[in-house]
Amino acid sequence: MSDNEQDIARYTAAIQANPADGEAYYDRGNAYAEAGRYETAIADYDEAIRLLPTEGDPYYRRGNLYRRLGDYEQALADYTAAIRLDPEHSRAFVGQGNVYFQQEQYAEAVAAYSRALRFDPHYISAVYNRGKAYAEMGQDQLALADFEAILQVEPDDVAALYGRANLKAKQEDYTGALADYTAAIRLDPDDAVVYLNRARCYVALDEIDQALADYNEALRRKPRESRAFTGRALLHYQLGDFAAAVADLSEALAIKPDEADSYLSRGLAHYHLENYDEALADYAKAIRYNARDPRAALGRGLIFSRQGDYQRAWVNFDQAVRLDDQFIPALIGRGDAAVALGDVEPALAGYSQAIRLGANDASLFLKRANLLMQQGDLTQAVADYDEVILRDPSNATAYYNRATAYHQQGQTEAALADYRTATELNPNDGSALYNMACLLAGRREVTEALTCLQQALETGIDVGHAQTDPDFEPIRADERFQILIKQFSSP
Repeated sequence: MSDNEQDIARYTAAIQANPADGEAYYDRGNAYAEAGRYETAIADYDEAIRLLPTEGDPYYRRGNLYRRLGDYEQALADYTAAIRLDPEHSRAFVGQGNVYFQQEQYAEAVAAYSRALRFDPHYISAVYNRGKAYAEMGQDQLALADFEAILQVEPDDVAALYGRANLKAKQEDYTGALADYTAAIRLDPDDAVVYLNRARCYVALDEIDQALADYNEALRRKPRESRAFTGRALLHYQLGDFAAAVADLSEALAIKPDEADSYLSRGLAHYHLENYDEALADYAKAIRYNARDPRAALGRGLIFSRQGDYQRAWVNFDQAVRLDDQFIPALIGRGDAAVALGDVEPALAGYSQAIRLGANDASLFLKRANLLMQQGDLTQAVADYDEVILRDPSNATAYYNRATAYHQQGQTEAALADYRTATELNPNDGSALYNMACLLAGRREVTEALTCLQQALETGIDVGHAQTDPDFEPIRADERFQILIKQFSSP
């Protein structure tokens, strides 16, 4: 017979000897509660309350069990009764705080924990739980103060170390968080969740090997910890090991088959592996579990774009935008699909909206600039090419296209300067060399024009075009021009 069973037998004998022994009912209730027999324990606390109507502890103990059973209303009533009988019952105040915390009423929880501390300033659980409530309210400094108050008294308090580590990680003090997680692991090496959180800090610090080691440790201690599989999968994804990412996400989904995010992540890994049918199936499941998440529609749009089915791509990108009209990747994807379908106006609108929302990538400005060129809006196109070059000074295409815009605007000097830069960045750009030759011919700078034309012809530019191009009319009669044309016209 276990010690607990012996206690129950002893208290039962006392009750049989004296059915009015309220203390025996209270003690047996405690023993039943320790054994996990909550309903039986509650019955004994009922009797203890009837027999000891002025004692607060039976109410407090019964309130604890109602809280564990999820009957928060009755738990609060019992804690309140305990406090009425004993206004300094700090544990009952903590009980109230715990109920409020579980109901996400964090301000009320803080107030209850603070009342407990008024009567017992060294009540560690009250300080810790108040710190957690402050953290949930976003009052990080107050939460940190509570955790540090505990650690000043109990430097090896694992829960306080863990709480402080979480706050430091939230504040992006990853080095400080690592120190606290490591200290917590040293004191309690079997908590898988601490390894998970430390791994996330390692990821943030780009210490991938250490992060992988922590995810592996978490799984060694808790083999069905789905978050460890998803975390490790994301690392595999970052490393370009998409097959390993799929494997880990499949393990996570075997444990939690209704996780939309895991289907989204696995779908993206399948996309990179060109397993398009599997990716589409995963995106369909993601939509089943979370129809409001635009990322699944985005993923399908990317697949259809890669397959050249731009109409279906546009439909899916559009669906993603309908779900979130500030979803920049979907706006850009819809614009790309519209371009492929020859629909310039919606593409321009999508690109412009993405830029207004803060999209800052050189490639996006380049896309919009090219469309503006098509529409003849040369001034705005030049402005966008300026933005491309500002972000990517080695982008030869931007220099070439801006030069073309300048050329069409009659800004010869600016056009020549950009064509020169384009050829410096890409010496084999025959079109830039040819256009430079045209501009120089117009200025009758024959020697340099012919040098550029020769270099252009050497890259494969059609000599027949040069023979008839009116831009070369100012130098066509020059013997050197005729010799060059003849040289490249010869079989």
